[in-house]
Amino acid sequence: MSAMTVHLVGFLTSAGHPATFAATVAGLLGVLSVTGRLLLTGAQRRLRLTRVVAAVFATQGAAAFLLPLAAGTRAGAVAGVVAFGLGFGVASLATPALLAERYGTTAYASIAGTLAAPVTLAKAGAPLGAAALQHTTGAYPPVLAAIGGACLVAAAGMLARTRTPA
Repeated sequence: MSAMTVHLVGFLTSAGHPATFAATVAGLLGVLSVTGRLLLTGAQRRLRLTRVVAAVFATQGAAAFLLPLAAGTRAGAVAGVVAFGLGFGVASLATPALLAERYGTTAYASIAGTLAAPVTLAKAGAPLGAAALQHTTGAYPPVLAAIGGACLVAAAGMLARTRTPA
């Protein structure tokens, strides 16, 4: 998600859109963060949280893979960003709930604290890795494919988690 946030304007301008349009569409990610949280809250009342999060990650993966094909038009760019952006904000709600569900609340603070460092390093390093990939290939589609692949791996991991006991 952090790589997409950092590289979205660059990708959209490379797809031929004006910088003002690209920045406006990228700004949708903030609005969609709230929308994704609302959808998660409603969906988790009817479905297991792990399945909802897996569906969100799969949607983000599909959006990342399809964005290079759809971003040539304004409508396609907006649709791709909306599909990807719905997952923004989901992690901030889902992570504490999933940790408490999996490990209980007794050691929650210790586990959450232990996870904070590698998660923060990944969030900081992902845009750098994406920049290196974009520089090496000279294009954004491989970056979006890598983002899409990471989202699908996350979705598969969440689905695998639904089958294991707490």
